[in-house]
Amino acid sequence: MAKTRIACVGGFLGAGKTTVLASAVRELMSRGLRVGVITNDQGNNLVDTAVMRELGVPAEEVGGGCFCCRFDDFLAHAGRICEQHNPHIILAEAVGSCTDLAATVYEPLRRFHADRFDLAPLSVVVEPDRLTQFFRQAESGFPTAVSYLFEKQLAEAELILLNKSDLIDPAEGDEFSRMLQEHAGPIPVHLMSARDGSGIAAWVDQLLGEPTEGGSTLDIDYELYGEAEAALAWLNATVDAVAPRPFAPNSLGETVIGQIRQNCSNANATIAHLKILVATSSGCDRIAIAADDARAEWSSDTEFTPVSEASIIINARVNTSAERLREIVEQALASSAEQTGETLTVQDIQAFLPSPPKPRYRLQAQSR
Repeated sequence: MAKTRIACVGGFLGAGKTTVLASAVRELMSRGLRVGVITNDQGNNLVDTAVMRELGVPAEEVGGGCFCCRFDDFLAHAGRICEQHNPHIILAEAVGSCTDLAATVYEPLRRFHADRFDLAPLSVVVEPDRLTQFFRQAESGFPTAVSYLFEKQLAEAELILLNKSDLIDPAEGDEFSRMLQEHAGPIPVHLMSARDGSGIAAWVDQLLGEPTEGGSTLDIDYELYGEAEAALAWLNATVDAVAPRPFAPNSLGETVIGQIRQNCSNANATIAHLKILVATSSGCDRIAIAADDARAEWSSDTEFTPVSEASIIINARVNTSAERLREIVEQALASSAEQTGETLTVQDIQAFLPSPPKPRYRLQAQSR
């Protein structure tokens, strides 16, 4: 039986990984290839999983910790996708606060499961605003430990994907590439835009090329890494929206995300990533912001048909306490309901600080 290719995609919160993966899924399917996806989060009820399933591909979810800490779950989900769908490739989207994938995911797969899987280059997604925020501004709004995590994500990449290239001119692209080389070393940098599709086909060609033999694994200060993860509170919530008359789902999503942003600003709580999936009987779309001052953007230009009921999933990653983040979101939902007239009922809400990372395996690269 032919091996299934696994392609891990990492990168900091808000880099656009979900849009990147969705674009890659469409490109792979257009080539007649079978694709599976594994998403990852510290909690459950993920926007990303719903997005992938909406594309019509098998999508499994590893919750409750990073791939490294939940390696057995990762392996079980990959095995299930293989048994049920026999994919040519599985795209694995690592949680945005994770690093050390080379030692904790790729090396165990090479060492113990080479008969079932081979590996595409470890790709790490980054976008211009976050690069500027961490490397060119004195104040990012995040503690030093988070900057350390960001740098380590880039340093372990086999391929850096500079996303959102449609928002910069060629000279800026060259400057950001030089910045990446300066901080991450001589790692190939590939400019792309998941939103307009430029560079996606070329990246997919690299994923489907010769399997990677891997490189060196990093020295990671796990105490500092743990501080970085604990610096950000995580919140996942599912909410039902009902009204006696049809309402515009797009307007609801924009109101809720705007209220959460305003409450974060009032609390001096820096947003790492905030995304909301709005789902109705006719489909779904997501709206997201990746920084306090970023523009809220829908993933497509689709306008929902007015409905009397909808569901929303909120995934928020914010530099504050878990208790404060829960208050911020609950207050935002109450304010949004007052503004729009819908009844917003929280079905499930989780707010927490991630536990320190404890990998199932951590293996150094073997000489090849």
